[in-house]
Parts: sequence; C-alpha cells; structure tokens
Amino acid sequence: MTGILAFIVVFGVLVTVHELGHLIFAKRAGIMCPEFAIGMGPKIFSYKYNDTLYTVRLLPVGGYVRMASEEMEINPLNAGMRVQLKTNESNEITHIILDDKHNFTQIEEVEVIDSDITKDMFIRASRLHDGEEVTYPLSHEAYFVENSQLERIAPRTARFESKSVWHRFMTLAAGPLMNFVLAFALFTLLFYMQGKPSEEPVVGLVAEDTPAEEAGLRAGDRLETINGEPVESWGNMTSIIQEEGGQPLDITVSNDGGERQVELTPVVDVTELPDGTTSERLIIGIGQDMEHGVISPILWGAEQTYEMGTMIFRLVVQMFASIVDGTFSFDMLNGPVGIYKVTEQVAAQGLITLINFTAILSVNLGIMNLLPIPALDGGRILFVLYEGIFRKPLNKKVELNIQLVGVLFLLMVMILVTWNDIKTFFL
Repeated sequence: MTGILAFIVVFGVLVTVHELGHLIFAKRAGIMCPEFAIGMGPKIFSYKYNDTLYTVRLLPVGGYVRMASEEMEINPLNAGMRVQLKTNESNEITHIILDDKHNFTQIEEVEVIDSDITKDMFIRASRLHDGEEVTYPLSHEAYFVENSQLERIAPRTARFESKSVWHRFMTLAAGPLMNFVLAFALFTLLFYMQGKPSEEPVVGLVAEDTPAEEAGLRAGDRLETINGEPVESWGNMTSIIQEEGGQPLDITVSNDGGERQVELTPVVDVTELPDGTTSERLIIGIGQDMEHGVISPILWGAEQTYEMGTMIFRLVVQMFASIVDGTFSFDMLNGPVGIYKVTEQVAAQGLITLINFTAILSVNLGIMNLLPIPALDGGRILFVLYEGIFRKPLNKKVELNIQLVGVLFLLMVMILVTWNDIKTFFL
C-alpha cells in the first residue's frame, strides 16, 4: 500500500508541476486553456475558474493542459439545428444556448444554416419568428450554454497559433523547465535537511555490527592510509577497498591531532536491484561526513541539478547510439510499471531517499520531454522554431502527419517497455 501511495504522490507531483508550467506561461501569453487535467480517464473531481476547468482523473498516469487552437475547437452546431441566441447591443452573439436548462431572457430562437467558430466566427441562421435569414458575428467573449454550464468559445486572438514564436516557444518549454526547477527545489531541501556528503575521507557515522564498529572507528576519524596507500578522498577510499578484494586492511586513522592504526576486514554487501538481480560490493560500515550551511545548500542544489541533468543527457545519447550500433535493449528503459516497482523499493528506504528519487525523476522527465520527437514538447518546439527561422509555419497536413507518426511511435515504445517491465518484475 505504501508503494502505491508513494507512486501516486511522486507521479502526481511530477506531472502537476510539469503541466502547471505550461498553464502559467500559456495564460501569461494570453492563450486560453479550457482544461488543466491531472491523470487520465474519467473525471473524479472538477472545478472551474477563469474559463479553465481543473480536473483530477482516475488513472494517475500523465496529465495535460488543453490549449485553445484551431484544431482543438469542436463545433457542436449542424445545419438544421435549432438553438437560442443571446446577443449584445452590437448584435454580436454572446451565448449560444443548446438546451432549455437556463435562465436567460430576451433570446432569439433560430435554425442554423451555417456556422464557423474557428476562422470567420459567425452563425448564419433563420429566425423562427419571421423566417428571416440573418448572419450573426460572434462576440470576443462568447459561450456555449448546456446543462447550465458555460463553455467559452476561444476567440482567434486567444489561440495558441495566434501568439508570437517566442510566446509559443516559452509555453512549450515551460513544462520541462518547471521539472528542472522542481528538481532544484528538492535537492536544495535535501541539503538543508541532511547536508551535503563531504568528499573528505572523514567518518560521519559508523553502522552497528560492522567491521568498522568492531575495529573501533568513530565519527570524526580521518582515514589517512589503507595498506600503506594514501587516501585522497572518499571516492578514492572506496576504490582502494574494492581493489583490495576483501583482504584485511591496515588503516592509519587521525583524530584530534593524534594517529592510530586500525585493522579490519571488509564484508560483502548484497543489494537487490529493482529488476530482481543483485549487486555486490565490499564495505566496512562507515558513512560520509556531512557539510552544512545557510546559503551553500542553494548552490549545491543548482550544482546537483546540473550534474544530474548532464549525466542523464549522456545516458540518453548513449541509448540512441546503441540503437544505431545494434546494442539497444528495452532493459535500458522503464515504463510506468518499472517506475512503480522502483518507487515502491525507494519508499521503503525512507522519506529522504524518496525525495532524492523524485528529484532525479523530475530531471529525467524534463530531459525526455525536450527530445525532438513529435508529440513530445521537444518535437512541438521544433515546429515553432521552424516557423521562427523560415518565417512561415510548416504545412498543416505535413505537421499533422508527423505528429501522428510520433504518437504511434511513442505508443509502440510504451507498449513494448510496459511488456518488458511486466516480464522483468512479475513473470
């Protein structure tokens, strides 16, 4: 149960922050956003505010911001359909009433002849009371009314494609950007909570029932040499221990200005990995000393976000290179099932480990969404950049076909990755 809750919370936070980035920048650019959704599937909660319907959906996988665009506008009006219209003093339509569940007065009942709510923004209709044919323009602020609910019709100036290249670029890039911001905030929080592991070979803690405890090592001890080899850093110390291959270690330790000799033999620590395999390494049972500060954790958070982003980017490049050289394996990827299993194991290790894992996932989500693959933010950014460079948008038919190929590609990859996860973890 803990694993399921942890997965829902972690995935929910990552998706919410990502989509919130899109929403904030879209609204700042003047783009109308009819819906902001967390999760997929049937709605379990909804709240409408400022022409945006905020929804939580049943399946905690993904989310989206539906931005107004020419392709997204759905016209419910058909020729021969009878509706009621509310107009303003300029005879512009302010409300198109689709049923009788309303309290509007001074309305005109008409039979629709033709309509366009994407380009020319009009309704041509025959008035029922005198049979006269009239063309009504839509007001800048016009609504469909059904079941006592108002659904605003996006004016052309409030649609995604009407905005400048810069505004569209920032709106699309804001999702991944917010994931990097979240990672920075989480890493910084961790450094404030527990400090930053020092690279100095100084003992921060000694685990119970380990060779280090039996040999008398204590917090504050500095490891100077191991079997006569100088210890330069924490990483250097761990490398020396692995290289000695489980042989007894003669360690020179300094503390409070004095030195002493300690003898101990490392033991093998076996760690079970999320895919069911195990990893072995030699340990002596000590943990790193931690550095603390007031301003430093902010700098450490930025540094950690950058380092983690660089590492994940290199891994992504290596993955694509493996496709070219034929060494690619779906074991390199994790789908929702794999992420759930990893989250379950991480959650069992405590809050600190879970926060760190969430920060790493956030960086990963930001980078993956910037990949130039159609249907991802990176692919859509490419279309915007094309328009910015060549001063004209890509042919709509070509763009839609490319997007379709991208969606089908991602669906195929997701199915294969999920099946691979199921085989790895459950079969």
